[in-house]
Amino acid sequence: MKQNALTSSSHKSFHLHSFFGLVSSVNLFLFVFVMCCNQKTFAVDVNSNSLACKFTSYTDQNMLKEEIERITPLVGKTYTSQNNEREYQFIVGICQPVIEGTIVAVVQQKLDASGKVNGDINTWFHLGNLNDTHIMLGTDWLFLEYKGGDVYGSHCGNEKKHTAIMISCDENVDDNTAKMTFIEEEKAKTDSCYYLFEMKHQAVCPKYSSSSGLSVGSILVIVFFSVLAVYLIVGFAYQRLVLKSKGIEQIPNYQFWKDFGNLQADGCDFVCRTKERRHTIGGLGDDQLDVPEMRDENLLPM
Repeated sequence: MKQNALTSSSHKSFHLHSFFGLVSSVNLFLFVFVMCCNQKTFAVDVNSNSLACKFTSYTDQNMLKEEIERITPLVGKTYTSQNNEREYQFIVGICQPVIEGTIVAVVQQKLDASGKVNGDINTWFHLGNLNDTHIMLGTDWLFLEYKGGDVYGSHCGNEKKHTAIMISCDENVDDNTAKMTFIEEEKAKTDSCYYLFEMKHQAVCPKYSSSSGLSVGSILVIVFFSVLAVYLIVGFAYQRLVLKSKGIEQIPNYQFWKDFGNLQADGCDFVCRTKERRHTIGGLGDDQLDVPEMRDENLLPM
């Protein structure tokens, strides 16, 4: 009866350990899942409807979430640039009107001999509007395009002017050091002419998940050691306080782990043995079963 009671108590101890380990792993999994979901929610909180840029030619603007997320740090900023000859100055807005109360995203201003801008707004050329914006995203670059500007007078097939802005990744360039550079005006064509600008900024650099999270392997390692810690702490406490175990028997499921270690040792010995295996019969080895050779000559009569 006493042995049965001890066996029952041992089974209860094992089941309690398993239960606590399962609860701990489930709670940790739920915590990691909630954290990942929260990170994802914050990442896509900005949508195209909250921007001054209107992507009207896109049938499904939900497909632009990653592009909008990447450009959001630059939204509302304006930059100035000049051509090499210092004849014109350009004001470029990133989803931001450059003339108050309008949808103009880029303007071209004539400079006088002293480098001053003509203050008459009516003399400024509109090179693209916010209500006809296009966007493309690459691994480490973002391409922004404004269409619907003023009409060309005598070239480019009298089409409307538009501006292309190439923003490339540079981890060393922030808002304080970012600079918009005018590259060229492509107008030696019958159509598809454009004004090209270039800028570098860290905002469009790919956001690798160093802070977004842990890899699957890291999560599994954390779960494993968390469950192991709970198993050992609760198991030691139960063995010592409830079962009144002492010494090495305080290890949870001590007999199981002892047998498990012996089985591993036997398996390793079986696989890695280099000497010829000794056979035993009734606990006696080959060397104990060897008997000296009996000679028949001694049994013959003289």
